Amino acid sequence: MRKELGFIAGFFALVLCLAVKPALADEPRLIIGAIYVGSVNDYGYNRSFHDALTQVARDLPGVKLLEAENVPESAEAERVMEGMVQQGAKLIFPTSFGHQDSARNVAKRHRDVYFEYAGDGNPMTNFGIFFGSTQAAWYPMGVAAGKMTKSNKLGFVIGLPIGYAIGNVNAFELGAKSVNPKARTVVVVTGGWSDKAKEAGAANALLDQGCDVVAMHVDSPATIIQTAEARGAMSIGFQSLEARALAPKGWITGLGFTWAPFFTEVASGVMVGRFRAQAIYQGLGKMVAIAPFGPSVPADVQSLVNEAADRIVKGFNPFTGPMVDNQGIERIRYGASMGADQMGTFHWYVDGVIGKVQ
Repeated sequence: MRKELGFIAGFFALVLCLAVKPALADEPRLIIGAIYVGSVNDYGYNRSFHDALTQVARDLPGVKLLEAENVPESAEAERVMEGMVQQGAKLIFPTSFGHQDSARNVAKRHRDVYFEYAGDGNPMTNFGIFFGSTQAAWYPMGVAAGKMTKSNKLGFVIGLPIGYAIGNVNAFELGAKSVNPKARTVVVVTGGWSDKAKEAGAANALLDQGCDVVAMHVDSPATIIQTAEARGAMSIGFQSLEARALAPKGWITGLGFTWAPFFTEVASGVMVGRFRAQAIYQGLGKMVAIAPFGPSVPADVQSLVNEAADRIVKGFNPFTGPMVDNQGIERIRYGASMGADQMGTFHWYVDGVIGKVQ
């Protein structure tokens, strides 16, 4: 009887082993988690991350992606990331500036889990930081707007007047004036990064003032682009290269984040046991790219924009003095310049921008 029971037990153990082996073979080599402050269908900031991570999961065999949309910048973010860790995530991307504290708390509890945070600050052992340097990249966007405008009035909607957004506006105006000295940029601040009603109101206010090209720095460019399109105006997009689909007639071009190469590098490193905690900021040609041109953009304008972009990639710094603000005060002396690490300190608009920094 004992022999029979032993035989039966061994048989079932063998069956269990055979059943488990295929499951183990299908287990992911790396689980990546990502949290977004908004929807991945925003044609903007959140979509740029979703598209990049989807590409990583497609290109690297054995990668599984966990995503959470509309995660508030509160303790809820910490709870969501902790849940991803419990599901086996070994690499997590907190993608909103307001997710930083929550991400650091989770990183401190789980030293074997690695984080790449989209923002600024100081790295930790298992906590890296990255972002795209967009300010200089807005210079060729200004070139495009300066050549395409007929009214010489350009509009720019920003969520909040932080240094990085102000730098985007300044580079845009500098690029526009380089090809059209009469170009002026009117700024409207909505007071938040994601408020469709205020964004529509801001776009309409600019159009009512005679602006015929509208650009923006908000999480989702969709509302502003669609408002401009509906009123026969032109637009320059931001955040996602896919925003061009929103304006079949008025689209000029835009800037989009191209995170996939960096994300692939990080994920590949984690998969082989290598992670470098560092702060990485890359601009045009790396983490930032120019979107395809719209059908109404002449070939000569496209050439000028591409030439300006090439100058930026090769090191041209549009924030080089002498430079005065829109109140006539010298801000950058002759021979001096503002580096990329100083963009967050902008608290003034260049000459030619119509607006005040509150």
